[in-house]
Amino acid sequence: MIIDSNLIFFDNVTKADNASGKSDWVPLTGFLNPGQVGPIPIHICLSGGLKSGESLTFTLKQADSKNGSEEEAGSMTIKGPVRAGGTVAWRVIPRGVTKPWMKLELTEGSGLTSTGSVFAAIVREDLTGSYQDNTDLLIDKGKPQYQATA
Repeated sequence: MIIDSNLIFFDNVTKADNASGKSDWVPLTGFLNPGQVGPIPIHICLSGGLKSGESLTFTLKQADSKNGSEEEAGSMTIKGPVRAGGTVAWRVIPRGVTKPWMKLELTEGSGLTSTGSVFAAIVREDLTGSYQDNTDLLIDKGKPQYQATA
């Protein structure tokens, strides 16, 4: 898997690391031209998973320029249980994304007690399928680690 460091929303971020739940702006430049190319894969993974009754909401914002006037491009709520290391939310950027700058906002639902972190990035290939059939892909501060699944 190839990950461009400029396309990472959250790199194993915990609530303690980022109390606002907002990522930095990520540019969709070069081959990532929203609305002009095929689906653009996005990978969101929870290292700690979610227990039954817990939830997280991911909201994708877009703008014409970095720190410009933002608008919502899509939102999704994930409800537990979700296993640790599980991929959640979108597989590709929602069709509503038409602008070159994006950021991701994370809102905790009521009753969230799970510990763990969130990794979210625009990636070059869809990670569902081959990686998840045999191994879990965990990314810790930019270092991928593969673990055999049970």
